[in-house]
Amino acid sequence: HEGDVRVTIQPSQFSLLIWPCTIPYQFQYPAITSGFGQVLLQLTIYDQVDVPPTYLPHKVEPFPEHLPGTPVSEKLDISRHMTATHQTALDRPIYILDNLFSNKTLDQLLDHVYTSSQYYYDDSEDGGETDNVQWISGYRTVEFVRSNLWGVISGTLDQITDHKGWYPYDISCNLNRAWDHTRIHKDCYGKEEFTFLIFLTSNYQPGDLGGTVFYQHEDLSEIVTLVQNRYGRVALFHCQIKHAARPPHAALTLARYTFVVKVARTKLSAVQREMLTTVLHTQGLEDESEAEEWVEEKSAEIGDDADKLEDLFVAMQMEAMKIRQEDLQNSLLNAGV
Repeated sequence: HEGDVRVTIQPSQFSLLIWPCTIPYQFQYPAITSGFGQVLLQLTIYDQVDVPPTYLPHKVEPFPEHLPGTPVSEKLDISRHMTATHQTALDRPIYILDNLFSNKTLDQLLDHVYTSSQYYYDDSEDGGETDNVQWISGYRTVEFVRSNLWGVISGTLDQITDHKGWYPYDISCNLNRAWDHTRIHKDCYGKEEFTFLIFLTSNYQPGDLGGTVFYQHEDLSEIVTLVQNRYGRVALFHCQIKHAARPPHAALTLARYTFVVKVARTKLSAVQREMLTTVLHTQGLEDESEAEEWVEEKSAEIGDDADKLEDLFVAMQMEAMKIRQEDLQNSLLNAGV
């Protein structure tokens, strides 16, 4: 009663806990020094069949081609939106832009993230360098590039970099909460690519934290800048700059959302990069070097045609999705669910 703790349960793998749903409870997150997440399967059981479900299953919808309020890319004047520019010691750039998107566009984008996406988290020890954050995905590249949002992003890249032909290979939305233990990382190695990051949490104040910090040197001895979390603010930066997300203030329960688009200099390179992750899990390959060889062989077979390679990749994605659905159904049947 009145906030006192009656009992505390220590987590133990495969243990089962049952309690009346009228008892208030709270899950405690792992210590900040732990790199692993806490995974639980929770079922709410009713004594009657006509009670509406608490969680409704949803369908992953295609990325919307038209987001209301998005500016026309051909009429963009990026100089009007540029707030600041920074260079690391290795001359790798960071650009900060504001008011590139209207609140209406941002609201629609966030609504799509909420309702039409899938949530992922990788806390594996053998995953190499990682940002250690949850991410939300549901954005197939072939759909995303048809959107007017991509028109603005590609137009911004064209103007700032004086290079045309950028193409996305990784589209997701990162999710951080106050208790997350984020890590310093790079988005790529040995490549001249960029990351386009949109801060997507409204009503943030400077004291709420949740920004992104960028480092001057490889040894992390100095910070170039910390980009404050502001609704709709864009951080466009070279993919080889070491950086880290900053979780929200400990007093906040709301999440920090950032919509992230990573781009390669050509469509062929982007499709190859995106294929690497998929083939590593679907073709029975042992490591990334084998995956790279597999992708290079497939590219050579079709004459390094980016469109044909993308068609092949989409077919692979659909087949992998079909297999996952069949495996899930079989698992549920075998478990008697």
